[in-house]
Amino acid sequence: MKHMEGLTVNERDWLVFLRMISLDRDPAPTLRRVQLLRRICEARRA
Repeated sequence: MKHMEGLTVNERDWLVFLRMISLDRDPAPTLRRVQLLRRICEARRA
């Protein structure tokens, strides 16, 4: 995939992860979805 050449391995892994949790769909990043992902990530820091 030529458009992914400039991405780091970590960035590519995040894209794979997002595809897995979205059941291989490409949903738009709504405010609600972004907030939910942030809550999940922040919960790990606490």
